[in-house]
Amino acid sequence: MNSLEQLSQPNISELDRSIFRRIAQNYLLNWPVGICVVQPDGQRLMAKNWWAGRDSVTHRDLLAFNVQEGLRFGEPTVTYCPDKRLYWAVPIMQNSKVLGGIVAGTEEEALFPSGMDQPPLDLRKACCELRLMIERENLTNSAVLEKHRIDTERERERAEVLHLLKLEDLSGVRQLYLREEPRLLSTIRQGDRSESRLIINRILTMILHHAGDRFELVKSFMMELVATICRTAVEAGADPEEMLGNNFQSMTALASIRSMEQLAPWLHAVLERTMDAIAAHPDNTSSMIITSAITFMQQHLHEPIGRDDVAMAVDLSPSHFSRLFKHHVGQGFNQTLVRMRVDHAAELLIKTRMSIGQIAHASGFKEQGYFAKSFHRLMGQSPRSYRQHQANCMA
Repeated sequence: MNSLEQLSQPNISELDRSIFRRIAQNYLLNWPVGICVVQPDGQRLMAKNWWAGRDSVTHRDLLAFNVQEGLRFGEPTVTYCPDKRLYWAVPIMQNSKVLGGIVAGTEEEALFPSGMDQPPLDLRKACCELRLMIERENLTNSAVLEKHRIDTERERERAEVLHLLKLEDLSGVRQLYLREEPRLLSTIRQGDRSESRLIINRILTMILHHAGDRFELVKSFMMELVATICRTAVEAGADPEEMLGNNFQSMTALASIRSMEQLAPWLHAVLERTMDAIAAHPDNTSSMIITSAITFMQQHLHEPIGRDDVAMAVDLSPSHFSRLFKHHVGQGFNQTLVRMRVDHAAELLIKTRMSIGQIAHASGFKEQGYFAKSFHRLMGQSPRSYRQHQANCMA
């Protein structure tokens, strides 16, 4: 590779030699690559650590292609060249016009050196860092690139969904809808906007693909979905009157929709309003989640349940559930579960003639010894003494 060189006078007004020198210097601190500035046709203007003898028309076309791919996908994409090198690029833009690009490249052997199991160069990270560096220098249109990244991701998701539909033997739009609905409601309860958006996109893709031009059928599914989303939001702590207003507003807007293209932005707006309504009442949401958790624990005391089982039942991660539970209940999950089991056992001791062993098992204690020890610690006496004492009191 050569040292910093200026091959011709640049015609990219936004990029002078000092800016490129700064970009190259900072980028090469982390990545052992070559880097250059090219015009839209791929002709190099400035370069650092680039390879000599790489100015043919074919090579220029390759660099120009990299710039266009960086624009198309909104981020650098790695292209393999027959000369055993890999290249990636970020377009230099003024508004929506591409003025050229900054291209980076590396030898194939530098990426996959012989005798090493793992490549030392993280290409994904290298591509991302180059884009962020160019965006920080304000040399490209970040908004355009972001839009293209979003469009690319949506198209990828759509392709995956359609591929799955070809593989799976699912019949009817309703089956598809009912399969995705529980996942959506779960992420809404958790306040996970990004995952909710992804599921919304999948639902739309599947329904539109299978419903075809039956637009009224699609709208009927949308009405059902919005009603379910609103109910879920209220269960998650959102204000009922606010959600009633949101539901009316959503249905009114849906009635005026006349094309499939309008459905996606409408449904995303419904989702955002719903998530905002839930987020506006975090205390309500948390309290209702803990109430649901306690109810679940009471219903399954006799089973070998643990923290992770209850967290899953209320759609929370185990760690987040533990923090939330202790904040609202005042003690940890395990302490509370043992207390509930002992209280249940005490009730059975009074109301039934079951043996101590049967009561221990019915209250969720695997070992009778642990049951006796826990009962004595919390109630101040053994299960047998407690039963006798209660019997004497009632006599």
